[in-house]
Amino acid sequence: MKCGNLKCIAASIAIFLVLLIISGELITRVFGTAVNEYDNTLGWRPKKSFSKKIQVIDKSGEKYFVNYLTNEFGFREFGDLSNNKKRILFVGDSWTGDPNTSNEDAYFGIVKNNLPVEVFVIGAGGYGTLQELLLIKEYAGMIKPDIFVLQYCDNDIINNSFFLEGPSIARGQKNLRPYWVNNRIEYRLPSDSLYIFLYKTSKLFRTLDGLLSSVQYKIYKGYYPPQYKAYEAYGDFTKGLPPELAAQIIAQKSNAISVTQSLMSEMRRILPPNTKLITFSVSTDDPEELRIWQSISRNAGFIAYPSVSMRVEEAEKNGETVRVHDGAHWNRLGNKIAGEELVRIIRRDFLLP
Repeated sequence: MKCGNLKCIAASIAIFLVLLIISGELITRVFGTAVNEYDNTLGWRPKKSFSKKIQVIDKSGEKYFVNYLTNEFGFREFGDLSNNKKRILFVGDSWTGDPNTSNEDAYFGIVKNNLPVEVFVIGAGGYGTLQELLLIKEYAGMIKPDIFVLQYCDNDIINNSFFLEGPSIARGQKNLRPYWVNNRIEYRLPSDSLYIFLYKTSKLFRTLDGLLSSVQYKIYKGYYPPQYKAYEAYGDFTKGLPPELAAQIIAQKSNAISVTQSLMSEMRRILPPNTKLITFSVSTDDPEELRIWQSISRNAGFIAYPSVSMRVEEAEKNGETVRVHDGAHWNRLGNKIAGEELVRIIRRDFLLP
C-alpha cells in the first residue's frame, strides 16, 4: 500500500488519534488532581482513603501546597467514636470538600484544634442539599452527632432545581446530580447514557469537559449563557423577559426554595432528636439571598449564623486576601477567620453551661 493512498492516510490518522487519546488518558490519570469519583446515587462523592499534595494559588498570586486527606468513608476528618466528647458533624459543598486548604487549615480544622470536641467532616464540590441529605442518611446513625453544621452556599437553591439548572454549563454536575422532584429522586440522564458512560470510564473525558466549562465560564462570566442569566439571579430579574417565561422562572424559584426547606427539614428528622442544628452561609453580601437563606433555615429548625461569612467579607473589605484564585472560595486566611468565628459561636452557644 502506497503512503499516498487515501486508505493509508486514513489509517495513519486513526492510529495517531487512538495513540493521542490513550496518551491523554494516561497523563490525566497520573497527574490529575480530582478529589471526587463517580457514584451511582450521589452522582459523585469524595474519594475514599485518598491522599494528595495539591498546589493552590490564592487571589493575590501566592502559591501554597495543600495536604488533602480522606479516610475510608471519604471524610476529611473523622473523630474518635469511643470517647464522651461532643461530636460535631460538618456537611457541605466545595467550601468544605474541595482542596483549597489542608485539613488542619480549613475552617473545620480550626474548630477541631480549638474546642474539646470530636469533628466529622464530609462534602464535595457542587453538592446540592439532596446530596448532603443522602450523606447524612448514610452516616448519621454511625456518628450520632450532638451538633450538626450545614455549610450552605447561595447556589444551593439553583442546584436543587431540575428546571433552573437545566441551561447551566456545569455538565459534570447537572448531568449526574440527583434532584428531588414530586417527592422522589430523579436524574437528568439515564445511567446508561453516553455521557454517564464516558464520565465513569474516562478521566480524559472528564478533564476535557471541565476545561470546556471553564472556557465557557470565562466567556459568559458565569455558569449561564447570557439569555439564561435570569435562571440564577435573585431580586428584580424579570425585566425584559416575556411575561410567560418570567412567570415560569418565578414559580420554579419558589418551588426550589420550598424543596430546599423540605430537604433541610428532613435532615432534622433523620438526625438524633437532641442534635443542635446550625447552618452558616459562605456568602452574605446579597440581601435577598441572605433573607431567603435565613427564612429557610428558621422554618427548617436550624439556627443561621451569618456572622461566619460576614467576618471574612469584612476582612476582604479591609484589604486582606481571603480567597483563592477563582475569587470565590476561601484561602487559608479566609478559612481561619471563618473557623475562629465558628469556634466562638459553638463555645458560647453550645458548650458553655
